Amino acid sequence: MKSPFLLALSGLLALVTSPLLAETEPLLKSGDKVVIVGNTIIERARLSGHLETALQLAAGPEVEDLSFRNLGWSGDSVFGDSRSYFGTPEEGRTRLSQNLTDLKPTVALLCYGTGAAMSVESGWTNEKSAAKTSGAGMEESLKLFTEAYQELIERVRTASGPQLREIVLISPPPLENLPAPLPDQTENNKRLAQFRDAIRDIAVKDNLRFVDLFNALGGDDFSGEIASPALTTNGVHYSETGYQILAKALVEELGYPESASPSSDSPSVAKLRSEIIEKNRLFFHRWRPANETYLFLFRKHEQGQNAKEIPMFDPLIEEQEKSIEKAKELVFSESAKQ
Repeated sequence: MKSPFLLALSGLLALVTSPLLAETEPLLKSGDKVVIVGNTIIERARLSGHLETALQLAAGPEVEDLSFRNLGWSGDSVFGDSRSYFGTPEEGRTRLSQNLTDLKPTVALLCYGTGAAMSVESGWTNEKSAAKTSGAGMEESLKLFTEAYQELIERVRTASGPQLREIVLISPPPLENLPAPLPDQTENNKRLAQFRDAIRDIAVKDNLRFVDLFNALGGDDFSGEIASPALTTNGVHYSETGYQILAKALVEELGYPESASPSSDSPSVAKLRSEIIEKNRLFFHRWRPANETYLFLFRKHEQGQNAKEIPMFDPLIEEQEKSIEKAKELVFSESAKQ
C-alpha cells in the first residue's frame, strides 16, 4: 500500500477556490440535498465531520445552501440488515426507503462492500433467500452482492423521487495491516479489490459517478506491510486522521482539484467542522432516537407520548444549517484576503 503519509503531506483540506476541471461537470450545486448511505465507515464519518467539510469547501463559495444527511448504519449490508431493529432485512429496506422519501435528496452517495468482502465464507446477510449464498465463497457471494447492490440503487431512485439528480458509488477504502495480534488483511484486501471492480462495473453500466477510494488509499499497491502511519484503529475502522485522508481522496476523485489554501489547521475551517459535527449530532437523534422501542415500537405504550418531541429537532437542525453556511462564508472570506 502506498504510504498514506504522502497523501497527508500534500494537504488535507486545501480545496477551496479552484474551479472544477473544465471537462468535469460539478457534482454539487446550490440548494443540493445530499444523503450519504452506507455501513460503518459512513456512520462514523459523522463524528469527525471531515468528509462533509471537505465537500462543502470543494464545492466553492458560489455553491450555497448545501445540506448533508448521514444515513450510515454500522454493520449494514446492501440488503439493509442493520436497519431493522427486530425484524427481517426487509424492514431495514423499508426504513431506508422512508428516510429517502422524507428527505427528498438531489444527490445520493452510496458506500458498501467491506463487510461482504470480509465474509464471503461466513455470510454477510440474514436475508432468508440469500443468507446461504452470501457465505458460499467468493464467486457466488460477489455475484449476490452485485445483484443486491443494483436493486439497492433502484430502491434509492424510486424512494428519493424525481428530484434525485445523481447517484455516486463509492468503493470502500482498503484495510490495513497493524502489529500483532491484529490479523493480516492481505486476503481481505484481495477480495475487496474484486468487490471494488464489481462496484465500478455497476457504475459504468448505469452511467453513475464512481469514486475509487480503494485505489486512492493505496489498496492496489498493498504489499502486506505494517501501515506507517496507521489510518485505522484496528486495521478496519478509520481514525480521525484516516477520515482526513479519506476526505481529501473523495473530493479529488470527484474531480475537485487542490488549491493553495486554506489548511485544515485554519481556525475558520475548524469552526466550520465543529458546526457540521453539531448538526450531525442533532440529525442522528432525529432519525435514530436511542429509545425508539419506547417511542415508536412495541413498548410505546410506556413512553409513546414523548414521540411528539422528535420532530422538535427539525428547527434546531435548520438553525444549525444556517450556522454552517455562515461558517463556510467566513472560510472563503478569509481565504480571499490571503
